[in-house]
Amino acid sequence: MNTIDNCRTDANNRRGSALAMTAFLVAGTATISLGLMLTTSASSKEARSLREQQAAMLAAEAGMNAAYVDFMAGGIGAVGSEANPMELGGSTFFVDSVDLGDDITSLVATGLDNRSGVRLQLVLRRTIEVTPLFAAFGDEGVTMDSNAFVDSYNSSDGDYASQKVNGSGNDRWANENGNVGSNANIGLRQNSGIHGDATPGPSGSVSIVGNAEVSGATAAATALQDMPPLDIPTGTSAGNYTVSGTSSLGPGTFFFDDFTISSNSTLNVTGPITLVVNSATLNSNAELWIDASNGGANIYVIDDFIMDSNTMLAATSFDPADVTLNLNSDNVIDPDNEVDLDAVDFDSNAKMYGTIYAPNAYVEINSNFELFGAIVARRVHLDSNSKIHFDENLMDQDEDEEPTVETLFWRELPYSHTGEQVTPSLEPADNGYGQEQQSY
Repeated sequence: MNTIDNCRTDANNRRGSALAMTAFLVAGTATISLGLMLTTSASSKEARSLREQQAAMLAAEAGMNAAYVDFMAGGIGAVGSEANPMELGGSTFFVDSVDLGDDITSLVATGLDNRSGVRLQLVLRRTIEVTPLFAAFGDEGVTMDSNAFVDSYNSSDGDYASQKVNGSGNDRWANENGNVGSNANIGLRQNSGIHGDATPGPSGSVSIVGNAEVSGATAAATALQDMPPLDIPTGTSAGNYTVSGTSSLGPGTFFFDDFTISSNSTLNVTGPITLVVNSATLNSNAELWIDASNGGANIYVIDDFIMDSNTMLAATSFDPADVTLNLNSDNVIDPDNEVDLDAVDFDSNAKMYGTIYAPNAYVEINSNFELFGAIVARRVHLDSNSKIHFDENLMDQDEDEEPTVETLFWRELPYSHTGEQVTPSLEPADNGYGQEQQSY
């Protein structure tokens, strides 16, 4: 009996141990399963949160793209609103536009997906690039000899002669917008006159000798004017081009080496035309006329440019806006460089209706030369009895330029799930726009 009882006791003990082990294993498995469930749940939440954040970012970027397109088209850049957002799939977005003054606008795009949100800010400046226009501007100075003369007229109101009704005798003039400017000094000698302002550079001055006269202001500029380099078209030259007698050219784009109009010869050009030459010479009594009915003339001269006495360069309309002469010539001695100096000559009794841009050249307007339009050069000197008549219509042409848009600032803003959204100040260390500046 004891043996049987002992066997039963051992069996019961083994069953108890097995039950205990089973219970332990079940409990352990339950714990692991619970842990896996919690981990899976957390991972699922993180994945869902990440998907929502990515969707919100895409919505914010879509909103900013729409706002940017609207702004570039002349709008203010506002898209939707917080109360009436735009939909994108299962997400929404809206863009707020705020005028910060000084032609600066802040665009803040908000993208939302469930409880996730993203805010992006883009700060833009929209301006119309109006180049300050002068009858004559010399980067390194402007000088005027005795009886040199600058005034203005408006080609849209008729020819210069019909507007030259002020003053008397040899001192007759048209209008008083014949402004002269420089990034350095301006000097007027005896009997010379400026019917307009004389504006030297910020550290420059105006020197007036004897009875020379400036009708307008002589205060210095507050900032330097830019003198951007020429962007000259490139192409294959067709060799030299010479006109003897009467010839015609255009429309189109043409590349030549030496471009010459012989004495007493005439070239009739049909625009639009772009003419790129190594050198150009209009010999005495030569004429270059541009028919700008369908477009004007852009002339680029890489080296020498010479207008001999009694020559004419003009559009048949006599509108200075129709002719642009770009001179890449460098005829200024620079001690730091050894260069073959180019010739730039505007001789006596010649006339030109157009604008001249010569950022590298010292341009001397000889006695009795008349320019109807404007000139900008490295240096400008007007000889005695030379005349510049600024065409006020050029200012109207400049004001018609399309606005330009500059990106000042681009960043991601904090987003709050509750409460009012806060936009950090845009005026940190460098007074505004630059610490996180990027292109958009």
